[in-house]
Amino acid sequence: MKNKLKYIILFLLLIILVSLLLNRNVLELFTESSIDDPPAFPIDVVYTWAGEHNNTSDARLSNNNELKYSIRSVIKYAPWVNKIFILMNPPKRMPSWFNESYKNKIILVDHNDTFKKEHMPCTNSNSIETTIINIPGLSEHFIYFNDDVFLGNNVSYLKFFNKDGSKIIVNDKRIENCKSMIIENKMSKVDFKLPEYCGVSQHIPFANKKSIIRKYQETYSVYIEWVRNIKSRKGTGKTICNGNNLHKWCQQQHGPIAKFAYDNGDAILKSFDTKDIVYIAKDYDPELKRLDEIKQNRPLFFCVNDVKVNDDVERTQFYDKFNHFMEEYFNEHPFFEV
Repeated sequence: MKNKLKYIILFLLLIILVSLLLNRNVLELFTESSIDDPPAFPIDVVYTWAGEHNNTSDARLSNNNELKYSIRSVIKYAPWVNKIFILMNPPKRMPSWFNESYKNKIILVDHNDTFKKEHMPCTNSNSIETTIINIPGLSEHFIYFNDDVFLGNNVSYLKFFNKDGSKIIVNDKRIENCKSMIIENKMSKVDFKLPEYCGVSQHIPFANKKSIIRKYQETYSVYIEWVRNIKSRKGTGKTICNGNNLHKWCQQQHGPIAKFAYDNGDAILKSFDTKDIVYIAKDYDPELKRLDEIKQNRPLFFCVNDVKVNDDVERTQFYDKFNHFMEEYFNEHPFFEV
């Protein structure tokens, strides 16, 4: 009787163990390697950067030292990153807070390295982002950061890529919103093939593979050329989009590329917990109170956006509060800072 009871208990324990392993959250503990385990393939990081423009009322060109602290976040929380590329407006120049040691980790490039001459000069970030795969020496696997996006905690490369590098990992929220690029009940005014429209992209780092983007750009080559010829933009660029009966984010690439990758079997969908992604904008949080939330919860990714700073007084207030917080959160200076 005791032996029979013993086998029943062991059988029940086995069922519980199998159930736990089938649970996605627990399964991740077994499939994701440690933060300290390096990937078996190089993974680069790419930033696009307008440069050190101070005292400007244009939020797209203003500089609050975002790039400095974003790079610090990568160095601290993603030590497995191979090289960091900064694609900047020409002419390329060393950021003022760098010393010459930056060359051991960081590579500076400008639009002359990625654009055809007929597409320059260009200040449209959507157009600029279509040329990232032309960066000389960029690895097949890379992660794209806007300069106002930060890592807030240790993050494994498996949050971005499959273990063998075969697929990228996409937040499924970018996929479920995709639809026709053409505005409902209207006819497109452009006569070329369009990718799917996936709404405004999240403010997070984007995992990419050059081969996937190349295939995507070949599929929608005339559309890509159209975007590259939009050399400047105001705000979201919706005037050009809506004028062609296209949704206002028609130039943005991250969502359509993710959908294309998923549809072609090159991406795995993964849902990030809402607490892992925090977006702060001056427009919605004038006092930047959510900075305390970041300090307390330490999310994987966060963004601090200075959109809707109205005057020099607000600019100074934002700058001071932002830099004070960042200097506390990322207080370790990398070897390449002066």
